[in-house]
Amino acid sequence: MDRNQNFWHNFFSALFLVLVGLATMYFNLLGHLPNKISVFDFVILSLATFRLIRLFVYDSVTSHVREYLGRYEHGPRKELSMLINCPWCVGIWMAFFTSFIYFLTPLSWYFILLLALAGVGSALQVIMWKVGRTD
Repeated sequence: MDRNQNFWHNFFSALFLVLVGLATMYFNLLGHLPNKISVFDFVILSLATFRLIRLFVYDSVTSHVREYLGRYEHGPRKELSMLINCPWCVGIWMAFFTSFIYFLTPLSWYFILLLALAGVGSALQVIMWKVGRTD
């Protein structure tokens, strides 16, 4: 990795840590720093995160974003291209996003539930496609 790209890699890593720190301080200031979650909500958040990962990394609806960012060979757009094409990398950002909005407001529950249901549907579709292809 060249020096410029290494800078952007470190920048986005630090940005993530700063966002997590700010979110923690925000919830602490509000007096409701999350310290527990039900198993059901954990599953729902996991499924919502799964769906967001698939949306950004694999789905054709976001392919134009991946293609646009993939044109760049250096700088922050190149780093974003590398990030958005990595399910492990996108996963940590999407886990942060879903958990943050979950704890931020009860109004997010419907959005997270929709993502979770779409995640189940997506997983079932992939499983059924695999089953149908193994004849």
